[in-house]
Amino acid sequence: MPSKSIKSTPSLRSSTKVHPQSSVKSDTQALVLNGNEPAVQQEPGTTPGTRPTSSAKQDAYTEALKRSLMESQIERDFLSGAALSRYNTGVEDHNLFSANTSTLSERMLTITTGFSFATTATAEGREIEDIEAEDFQEFRIETATDKMKVNLTDDLVVSLTPRDDGKPGINASWQNITEIRTDIFESRIAEKCAWFDLSGNSLKFDCYAGESNVLGTVKSRKLTPGQVPDMWSSFQSLEDLTFGQSCSEESTCKRGNLLRNIPTSIFTLKTLKILSFSSNNLQEIPAEVANLVNLERLSLDDNELLEFQPALLELPKLKLLDLDNNSLEHVDLTTLPRTLRCLRLKGNNISHISLLPCKNSLYQLDLSCNNLKNVDSIAFKCLVKLKYFDLSSNVIEKVPGTIGKLENLRKLYLDDNMLETLNPSICLLQKLNVLNLSENSLSELPPEIGNLSCLRELHVENNELENLPGELDRITRLLTLCLSGNKLVAIPPVIARLSYLRDLLLFNNKIRKLDMTLLAPCQNLVVLGLAMNRIKVIPAEIAQLESVRIIQLDGNRLTTIPDGISEVKTLKYLSLCNNRIEYIPDSLSTLSNLVGLLMDGNSLTEVPTSIGQLKNLRVLSVRQNYIETIPESISLLVNIELMDICDNRLTRLPTTISEFNEQVEFKTSNNQLTLPPQQVADKGIISIKAFLEAHGDAAEVESVQSEFETTAI
Repeated sequence: MPSKSIKSTPSLRSSTKVHPQSSVKSDTQALVLNGNEPAVQQEPGTTPGTRPTSSAKQDAYTEALKRSLMESQIERDFLSGAALSRYNTGVEDHNLFSANTSTLSERMLTITTGFSFATTATAEGREIEDIEAEDFQEFRIETATDKMKVNLTDDLVVSLTPRDDGKPGINASWQNITEIRTDIFESRIAEKCAWFDLSGNSLKFDCYAGESNVLGTVKSRKLTPGQVPDMWSSFQSLEDLTFGQSCSEESTCKRGNLLRNIPTSIFTLKTLKILSFSSNNLQEIPAEVANLVNLERLSLDDNELLEFQPALLELPKLKLLDLDNNSLEHVDLTTLPRTLRCLRLKGNNISHISLLPCKNSLYQLDLSCNNLKNVDSIAFKCLVKLKYFDLSSNVIEKVPGTIGKLENLRKLYLDDNMLETLNPSICLLQKLNVLNLSENSLSELPPEIGNLSCLRELHVENNELENLPGELDRITRLLTLCLSGNKLVAIPPVIARLSYLRDLLLFNNKIRKLDMTLLAPCQNLVVLGLAMNRIKVIPAEIAQLESVRIIQLDGNRLTTIPDGISEVKTLKYLSLCNNRIEYIPDSLSTLSNLVGLLMDGNSLTEVPTSIGQLKNLRVLSVRQNYIETIPESISLLVNIELMDICDNRLTRLPTTISEFNEQVEFKTSNNQLTLPPQQVADKGIISIKAFLEAHGDAAEVESVQSEFETTAI
């Protein structure tokens, strides 16, 4: 692997920094901050900062999220052919089935099994669960309070509304606010307000800490546009104040404002527990922040901070400190609040970290996307409570042996570094569930890796492995094994002894044979990924895979599809793009559960009539072949959502195509269509149906085609 250069300086860095493999970790980053329970996900449609009030609500939300995952672009990422279209350019994209393999796998498993690896959002986008009774104490609102209203701006009148925990507050997020009137600071609402959300607006505060701000004393109640009044001391019951919040790690949407500094009166709010300035333009944090003695969660991510403020570590009740995506170069962690559970420093320019104190309660530490080269300075032996540790996307060459002291660690990310060997001390982590070593220069794994008896996911994509140690079979409960982008010439024999394996990804290796004697024992296998190898034959014994739902053999040297594949009754997705296959066998029509069939870039000359028997097929893609006809039976695909027949030799479409639902995405470009004319077909299914209804007669079609040609000339 070529040497990696030190990451860019702050002046050259993008203001938005996203972890290149964050999707791999989306379900892992919300760690226990108060015991053993995961963080609570923000419920859609609720005010930011609210929490579900019952397990039934949480279950309903989880189910809704699963449905949205299944119904959104997840399937299209795999099935639309968009990702696989990179093959069509003749350019090898190693990241297609390597860097994002676990994401692809997770998404497929979500669709096919109903189980989601990511039923909760990322740690960056959600609240941390607080199980203290006071957070759930009923907050009674006086009748008079319900009727109070006040002008927040000239055009926006607000009143107190209760959130799920009963506490009254104001939701003024995403209102395009550029100014705030002083009325609200002088009203009874200020006395009663427990939470205030101003995220997603265009508010500014440019006065530097320590300067006197006279905005609150002006006679006019209308302020200079964009300036936030420095009058927050009147909000004596305020517990949750939000000026910015990231929507999600994957999204580019940032719910911030334009504040360069923090109004100093905010530091007088002794009741404040949650404070968020995510996605603003903050350049410094004043030392007065230490006055917030009850603060538990402080979000300062996605700002322009250049220096770390030591006073942040003097907050006696702080549980979460988020400093992701700033421009910090050095962080002094010689003192930490004993209450601090989660510290996020991803996406800075940190090259050195001072020693951590031995008495700390950190459960989650994220140092990814920095410039760390040597981690010896980190006192691993003091992080005995750590459960989540992310050192990915640095320039680390060696991991010290003291890492074996992290006896409670569950998830360790060392991907995208410069490791050439793996320190065997890592194999002392008896509670480790997830180990990510992808994007390094490892030529072998130590035999001691078999000691990781609790490991469920092992990611070693894009290294230089030629085989796996036999001791890996001692990890009897391993579920996910990602080996894409290595130098494997055959399926490692140890695979046959991993009977619980559910997800096997071997993309982009040099494997020549699909050895079923090694795969057949894996009776729990759901995803089999062998794209971009050198396999010539699919053995009939593939029928022995009784649980597999996704098979990917794109970019190999296949010429036929064996009848044996029709015996895999659980199969839902079959992707055979960019091979040398000449026909689709009729036996494939017996796969009653098949949802997606991708065969782009082969040597097909026709689509068989039997295709109409695939009643559950939702995606059919046969672009870049030599197909001349489409059978009338295509209309029997009653559940079809996407059909791509671009780049073939079609001259006419079957008239039964008019029976398709108008919601079907029908792609026909780069053919030689006359019925309907290519210009009509390129506009989609609605245009095609209208044409066929109006010009069903062949003679009339020919006449209309001549008109089109004349108009074009």
